[in-house]
Formats: sequence, structure tokens, C-alpha cells
Amino acid sequence: MSQLSNLKVLIADDHFLIRQFVRNTLQEAQINNVQTAADGNEAIDLVQKAHEVGQPFDIVFLDWNMPTVSGLEVLSYFRAKSDYASTAFVMLTAESEQQNIMKAIKAGATSYIVKPVSPADLGKKLFEINEWLKRKRMAAGGMFG
Repeated sequence: MSQLSNLKVLIADDHFLIRQFVRNTLQEAQINNVQTAADGNEAIDLVQKAHEVGQPFDIVFLDWNMPTVSGLEVLSYFRAKSDYASTAFVMLTAESEQQNIMKAIKAGATSYIVKPVSPADLGKKLFEINEWLKRKRMAAGGMFG
């Protein structure tokens, strides 16, 4: 899956070990363009800056419960802006209640991963997320090659 190696990813989670775990799993999938944020404000900042310089993130992993701004708020913030329609926002959270999952999907989450997650399951989700990205880009006129 060499195309995964072209992806640019942000991991927003207030737990350092979770950020490390996701980063390591991504690196095993040959994804090395990875940045991290420790809270929702930092995530918003990084996503906007990347977009402004024309190097937007492909995938943003969001923890639900973060200080300052929650992952759900970050998700809602960007889903309200059409510029980010082809960015995959993935909830990666311990919130496993069905109502929360539905809330996140309604808010526009591309995928929902319940922690703890195994590297194998995360890899499977990555494949699905990448398929979503490809469909979005083809719909956008294939300008991403």
C-alpha cells in the first residue's frame, strides 16, 4: 500500500502514549508525515495553518475528551467549512456509547475508532479511510491525481 505513504496525518490527543502508539502504527504503514497536537485548540491551529500553506492534512485523528476544545467541537468546526470537505476526521476515543458514536457520525466524522485499538484494527481502519479519501478526491474532479 505505497499510496498510504503520501498521506499527511495529524493526531490530536491529550495523552502522550496514545499519540506515540498511533504514530508508531502509522509508521509501520509507511506513513511518516505525522504531526501531533495535545489539545483541540492546537489541532485547529495546525489544521488551518497546513491548509493556508497548501499542504492540508489528509487525516486528522481526534480524541473526544481533550482540554480546551473537545474532539467533537474540532470536528464540527471544520465540517462547517467546505474547504475541509475532503479531509478525513476520525474520532479515536474511549467514548463507546452508541449515542456518542451517532453524535460524531452526524457531526461528520469519517470514521469512529474506540480505544483501546489494536495496531491491526487501526491498520484496517486506515485502509477504509484511504478508500474514503480516494472517493472524495475523484468526486472533487481528480485534481489530486
